[in-house]
Amino acid sequence: MAGLVLVSHDPGWALRVARQLRAGRTAAPIVLLDAAAAVARPTHPLADLVRQALDAGVWVAVHDEAALRRGLSAQALVDGVKTVDLDEIADLVAEATEAVLWL
Repeated sequence: MAGLVLVSHDPGWALRVARQLRAGRTAAPIVLLDAAAAVARPTHPLADLVRQALDAGVWVAVHDEAALRRGLSAQALVDGVKTVDLDEIADLVAEATEAVLWL
């Protein structure tokens, strides 16, 4: 994996950019952290951006603890969003060979 985007704030911007980059075959996976985890709720106003990113082929995950703090179980997420724990996030950071961007 060339890069990784960790998103704590302004997930809308990150999801739009990832979708556009994916069209050029260069999108990095996105992990939604902290407050950004809320957009993984199917009824969130920005949930359509999550769906569009997934439809474009962007890998989108949410930190499991951030999701739980917002009352989201793995079954209550936008279809296609994965949950990852802190160890998996650390592995993703270690695998990112070019860059890790934290927004």
